[in-house]
Amino acid sequence: MPGTVEATVEVPARAETLFARLATLENHWDLADRWVEVVSLNGDGGSPADGGVVRLHGPLGLSRTARTVVDRVEEPRLIEGTAQIGRRTRGRVSWVLSENAAGTVVTLRGELIEGAPLDRLIWALGGRAWLEGRLRATLLRLREEYGG
Repeated sequence: MPGTVEATVEVPARAETLFARLATLENHWDLADRWVEVVSLNGDGGSPADGGVVRLHGPLGLSRTARTVVDRVEEPRLIEGTAQIGRRTRGRVSWVLSENAAGTVVTLRGELIEGAPLDRLIWALGGRAWLEGRLRATLLRLREEYGG
């Protein structure tokens, strides 16, 4: 049962400025607030992290631990990565930036590529809607940082 969720907002800032903020992986999770807890980051501290381990905190005390990897970066318009939860659940996350006259349209997309039975059940029983709300809240925090 694959599926995609996404949220889009316009941010009053240039794509290059937003990309510089998002190119540092730690900043993604700062924007996500309390629903994402960073457990560890890859890298030696001398260069930006290219993945790590995060714990996602959902409603009703549900939590899932994911190993993340940044797979593709196209400056200043795309950052894409994958997340693995256990052996059978895999997802993709992407940030897409499209500059326009008023600033930049930012789309944050999450995709369930494959899921273990429990994760498919969680997705079907409201996990999908919950995640879509979290993506939107994350983008609204980004917009607020730039005066939007």
